[in-house]
Amino acid sequence: MTNVHPVDERLGAGRLAVLGLQHVLVLYAGAVAAPVVLAAGLGLSTADLVYLVATDLLLCGLGTLLQSLGVWKVGVRMPMVLGAAFTSVAPMLVIAQGHDIRTMYGALLVSGVFMVLAAPLFGRLLRFFPPVVMGTAITLIGIQLVPVAAGMIVGVNPAAPGFGSPGAIGLALVVVVVVVAVHRFLPGGVRQLSILIGLLVGTGVAVGLGLVDLGAVFRGPVVGFPEPFHFGLPSFEWSAILSLIIIQIVIMVECAGQVQAVGTAVDKPVGPSDVAASLRADGLITMLASVFQSFMYVTYAQNIGMVSVTKVRSRYVTAVAGGIALTLSFFPFMGRVVSVVPQPVLGGAALVMVATVALVGVRILSTVDLQDGRNLVVVAVSLGVGLLPTVQPAFYSQFPPSAQLFLSSSVATGTVVAFVLNLVLPQRKD
Repeated sequence: MTNVHPVDERLGAGRLAVLGLQHVLVLYAGAVAAPVVLAAGLGLSTADLVYLVATDLLLCGLGTLLQSLGVWKVGVRMPMVLGAAFTSVAPMLVIAQGHDIRTMYGALLVSGVFMVLAAPLFGRLLRFFPPVVMGTAITLIGIQLVPVAAGMIVGVNPAAPGFGSPGAIGLALVVVVVVVAVHRFLPGGVRQLSILIGLLVGTGVAVGLGLVDLGAVFRGPVVGFPEPFHFGLPSFEWSAILSLIIIQIVIMVECAGQVQAVGTAVDKPVGPSDVAASLRADGLITMLASVFQSFMYVTYAQNIGMVSVTKVRSRYVTAVAGGIALTLSFFPFMGRVVSVVPQPVLGGAALVMVATVALVGVRILSTVDLQDGRNLVVVAVSLGVGLLPTVQPAFYSQFPPSAQLFLSSSVATGTVVAFVLNLVLPQRKD
């Protein structure tokens, strides 16, 4: 009898369904957060938010199936769940705000193609992105999104009635307090759902205060399919493309680490071909995201944690999760549920999410020897330059429009500075 590796184990239908649904619940908070933050940052309509949630679930499902089951050399065939890369939201917002949403999706298409083509060569590029560069880039991503979360809570126009109202701030605080309470008092498996629980409790409070129109959930079609090019055909601009390729390289480094983490969790060696297969899948889904108009995609670390906690290593469990997410994308009801949640409630959850991204960067930087003056200069100069357009949005207003599109992204400028300084400053010789 042939021994089957736990990754290839086929479980019973009941266990597959329950375990797959659990993965979707962990995925769902992230699947909601990215569309909400992008829609809020661009002032999109409720219908557009519903569409973004549907397309995000569609591509999460397709990507998860591809990574779990694999097709030829695309997909790593391990229990991996794909989700919208929150790290892509800030630079996408900069492009759309500086130009238009069609340019944003043109850059997304090229970045996906880049990822697919660069997949087999990525091992050689990895050494140019040590922790001092990666940590700086991810820290900037989180910081650049904080103003978006703040705008969701208090509004974006100081002259508008109700701007900064104590009630709105109180609703956001409820969500933050619930997230903290879940992490303090509930077991580890439930903690992974802290954002989702915070959203539910915050919405419940808003319902009690009469701030939610629940009838809106039931107005609209029951079944639908995300139509291609909802926001129009992509257009292309070099500075926008360069910005997203830089972010794509950061995501590729993140993906390579996630694949290795999954390999460790399931006790299966991971080689260069596995990393390349995973990157091809992420790149292909990102290319599709320019058609169905969503985000960049990457493996979700939260779901890797669930594999470690549950000790269930079968890739068919995550394949079922992908199937569930794919099915949910055909029901606009799911997006309408999100659309009725008050902005301050969503802002409270988004604040925790974006701050968490920044702290991931800080955690990476904590592994860097900042007593070394070289590393200190790389981080200090990169953060300083990168934060300029965040703290003073008009800083580059006198530059040509195409240059502004690139320079206005804290993540793009800060990452380039960190990359260059890491190359030109000599390593300390002990």
